[in-house]
Amino acid sequence: TAEVRLAEGARLSHSVLQDQHREGLHLKATMVEQAEQSSYREAEISLGGALSRHDIIVLQKGPETDTALQCFNLVGQGQCHDLHSKVLLDHPGAVVDQLHKQIAAYPTSKGVFDGNVRVGREAQQTDAAQLTRSLLLRRGATVNTKPNLQIIADDVKCAHGCTVSDLDDEELFYLRSRGLTEAQAREALVFSFGCEVLEKIGDGAWKDVTSRLQTRIRSNLEGTLEAAK
Repeated sequence: TAEVRLAEGARLSHSVLQDQHREGLHLKATMVEQAEQSSYREAEISLGGALSRHDIIVLQKGPETDTALQCFNLVGQGQCHDLHSKVLLDHPGAVVDQLHKQIAAYPTSKGVFDGNVRVGREAQQTDAAQLTRSLLLRRGATVNTKPNLQIIADDVKCAHGCTVSDLDDEELFYLRSRGLTEAQAREALVFSFGCEVLEKIGDGAWKDVTSRLQTRIRSNLEGTLEAAK
């Protein structure tokens, strides 16, 4: 469990890489309180564990806070990755940006996202965006997604979206027409899907995280391509 309390004007960038043993159980909770004009930016990548669940709650304790929650889950064979989040806004001028991406690579893969942003009556002039995107690489792979904006204030700018799809056939065709094999093209598209979150981890850990993610993607795609033959 992590508890974060940000004082007025404080700024924190919080990076998380979860890569436990594939048979492990990983449960964690993060609780954040933000005072006036504070900034909390979290970037999380989840790769390991048979079951991984993260519950995160962000409480706005003052006006003009900045909150960014970005997560990428790569769900392999027999894995379940689960993210539940709540952002509770009760003061004006907040900016919230939540991006959740997940890839379910096997018929036994399961991804779950339950994201809630509540904009209270006093949280006027809030700017909140919430987006979840999922890739299903195999028939039978499962994702359950529920983005949710609860808006009581009337002077706000809020939006949310959800997409679930396979890799784009036209993009695959374009890369293969440039000389890439099917495996190389699929790996490139999958890796680029996660890069938006991966880039937020930070320069110090970039090379190590990139190497781990590439290795895991190759491992997951091997089974995917064999099944497609």
